[in-house]
Amino acid sequence: MSVRKPERREEKQSWRFNRQAWFFLLGSFGFGLAQAQLFLFLNFYLGALGLGASWQGFINALPALALVVSGLPAAALARRISYARTLQLGALLSTLGFFTLASADGAVLAVAGTFLQGVGAAFLVVAGAPFMTNNSTERQRVSLFSVQMALMTGAGFLGNIVGGRVPEWYASFTGSEARDLDSIRMALLAGGVFQLISLLPLAFLRPSGKPRPPGRTLAVKAKGTMFRLVLPNLLVGLGAGATIPFLNIFIEGKFNVSYASLGSLFAWTSLATAVAVLIQPWLVQRFGRLRAILFVQTASLPFLVILGFAPSLWMVTVALFTRGALMNAASPVYSANAMDRLPEEDRGVYSAVNTIVWDLGWAISSLASGFVRSALPFHSAFQVLFGITLTMYALSVVAIYFLQYRRWGGGAPDAGALKVSSE
Repeated sequence: MSVRKPERREEKQSWRFNRQAWFFLLGSFGFGLAQAQLFLFLNFYLGALGLGASWQGFINALPALALVVSGLPAAALARRISYARTLQLGALLSTLGFFTLASADGAVLAVAGTFLQGVGAAFLVVAGAPFMTNNSTERQRVSLFSVQMALMTGAGFLGNIVGGRVPEWYASFTGSEARDLDSIRMALLAGGVFQLISLLPLAFLRPSGKPRPPGRTLAVKAKGTMFRLVLPNLLVGLGAGATIPFLNIFIEGKFNVSYASLGSLFAWTSLATAVAVLIQPWLVQRFGRLRAILFVQTASLPFLVILGFAPSLWMVTVALFTRGALMNAASPVYSANAMDRLPEEDRGVYSAVNTIVWDLGWAISSLASGFVRSALPFHSAFQVLFGITLTMYALSVVAIYFLQYRRWGGGAPDAGALKVSSE
């Protein structure tokens, strides 16, 4: 029988970061601009290429499958060449994949570009959290993770506002239609330029100089802790992949909104998320890390119901803003907590394993979503898919409560917690 450990009060967070952290934050902002363009237009782009719902489900699952395949090799590489060099390599691969996708004329290049971008993303995700941990103190950590998430989502605001209008601008200039292939391709190419710019600050990243951890490259010391941290994210991945990649199709198909309006909708959602993320350090200091995570994720569930089943656009809009802000706001706190719970030599492997299981869940449910949308009428299909998402998200909250909060309490890990090799 496990006994919950005494909680340690969270220290007041500092918002002052070193230069390496700021270079990483600037790169994250540019990457966020590019990803906003891709999220907004990918499904419409694939449709303009003549690829139907099944192809869309497969290609939306591809980045996740690429992350599953390359996550552990990325973790092994990061231990050998440093987290900084792994981030630089990942950014380069992701940019090449983005431009390959944007220049596609059919399924082959679309698949190749999406997969290559997924491999690059694996390197970025696996190395990002350990890099921030190495370049921050405990007093800075939650703030740094929160600012990075806020910049990514804040970039989504700008990317969606500008990107949502690129097809209309291009169509007006060329005398074509905003829904034509070339107009949508131009929006993706604009996103590629943003991602290219993000390479500049990342070029200044430098290895920390810390000695490489001894032992096997992928050995794990705290296996029990890692299991408790990873399982809830597997459930979230299974839920998210069913609906989140297809929210643009869902809202456009249900309410017949324009690309510009859709871009504005996702832009304000990103801004709401950025604001919520920046509030998280205050919630953490007041309530503790796990209590803050449980609070915001539980509060997001009713808004997910409204998003999937409400009959009017204004209700869906409010739900989209609020659900996205609450659910995503917990992400940097969860990552910072995981980094502090694990010994240093396990952090890169955790980032890889966590990414693999989350994206495996995302890939499975994205593929299933494509088949469901092909087999059922539009409204019936999305009712089934939102039901799956709601169930998985609720199970994730339950898992965090029983596997983490009941065992560790709500505060920061004890100073001696990392001496335990396994639980």
